[in-house]
Formats: sequence, C-alpha cells, structure tokens
Amino acid sequence: MTIMFRANPELEDGEVNIVIEATAPTAEALSVMKAAETLGRRTSQTISIDTDGRIEIVRKSAIIAIEVHGNSLMLRLAATPGSPAHTLNTKDRLQHFMESLPPSDFVQISKQVAINLRHLKSLEASYSGNMTAKLTDGVDETVSRRYVADLKKTLGV
Repeated sequence: MTIMFRANPELEDGEVNIVIEATAPTAEALSVMKAAETLGRRTSQTISIDTDGRIEIVRKSAIIAIEVHGNSLMLRLAATPGSPAHTLNTKDRLQHFMESLPPSDFVQISKQVAINLRHLKSLEASYSGNMTAKLTDGVDETVSRRYVADLKKTLGV
C-alpha cells in the first residue's frame, strides 16, 4: 500500500478528497474506504437535528438511543450540565441517520432501535432469546435476538 498527499487548490477550505486506487474493489480496498468514511464521521463531535422548525445542535456523545416512531425518530439524550435528560423528535429514517454517526459507537439492536455503546451499562437476559440493554439515565432497550450475536461480537464477548 502506498500513501501520498497531493495538494489540490480547486478544493474549498477544509475539504478533503480521498481516492482509493486498486485493480479491483478488493476486501483491502473496501476496508480502507470504510476506515476513511468512519474517520470522516468522527471528526465532527456534533450533529444538527431538525425538529419542527428548529435546528438543535447535539453532541453525538449525548445520544443514548435512537428509536423509530412511525415516520420519525426519537432521540433519547443524556443529561448534560445545564440540561436534563430529554428527547428530540426528527423526521428521518434510522438507516440514513446512522450514516452520520460513528459506527464504532452506534449499533442497531433491533429493526426499530440503535444505541450508543458509550452509554451501555449492562446486558441482561430477557425472554425468547432477547436481551435488555441497560443504558445510562435509566433507559432500557430490548435487543432483538437477531441482533444479539452481532452485539456480543462488537463488545468482544
């Protein structure tokens, strides 16, 4: 693998383009692309949330869980200095919203819910092979049995 820098005066200030060159889209090339994409998501510590005519700037680290409710998402936010734990609602799709979050921190635990691993305190066995994710600020979410194995793998269990 060769890594090089090339200045491009046509880019805007702060804009960075990454080009991956290979003979074919190999596993290694795709892995490098995914790593670059992840790095790009991590650079911003905040995310803009459009909530009915108001745009809230939220620290990604404050998001505890994201839940699908009909055609919208409900974000459960942790208490921060000067702000109690609360929720925000936004019109978005879960999969699209997850693309703006670092995949090393946020994982989907059911078709309807994703959580921030930094807020995960424990996992407890539940019924029918499901588990309950115990999160900060008293938030509990059900981990669908379909997602349990992937979650355990992510946690190194």
